[in-house]
Amino acid sequence: MRRQLWTAGLSGVSLDGIARSAGMNRPSLAAAFGDKDAIYAKAAAQFAAMMDARLSKAIGIADLSAALQAAFNAAIDVYTTDGPDGCFVICTAPAEALTNPVCRTILQQSLEAIDAFFLRRLELERGRSIGNRADLPMLAAQLGAMLHSLALRARAGWSPEQLRSLADSVIRHVVREVCPSVHDG
Repeated sequence: MRRQLWTAGLSGVSLDGIARSAGMNRPSLAAAFGDKDAIYAKAAAQFAAMMDARLSKAIGIADLSAALQAAFNAAIDVYTTDGPDGCFVICTAPAEALTNPVCRTILQQSLEAIDAFFLRRLELERGRSIGNRADLPMLAAQLGAMLHSLALRARAGWSPEQLRSLADSVIRHVVREVCPSVHDG
């Protein structure tokens, strides 16, 4: 069901189509999962939990640059392994957000969670760098924006190598801001 929603979006699928992809009839699907919005919300929550697990494992690396690289690589792998999918939420929810409150809420929560995820990691780094004055919420938002851009560019067909090269630029910028002593020579 998630695969069909991921490739066609919420308005691009019907309950009958979702039921067929799940090997169920429509009444059984509705009884088990609810309406399309509920199915989408469950699929988005499952995707978010999977991404959180993968990114959390990667971001735990002690070196900030290596941690960010591992996190972006984990996301790029998810976004490209089965084709140019991008992120389930970032590539499907925006199209529906203006007219569907469920999608708008999921999108907003996703954006907030991504920024908070990066902010937590940057705050750990600040604890290691006495006197750092970097604007960590803004840097976290930049990292989140890069993750969104990678998702959209993956959906547009960028190769994993192109995506990694793009991510490298923001990683260098953030590391310079958060760990200036590393680059002061």
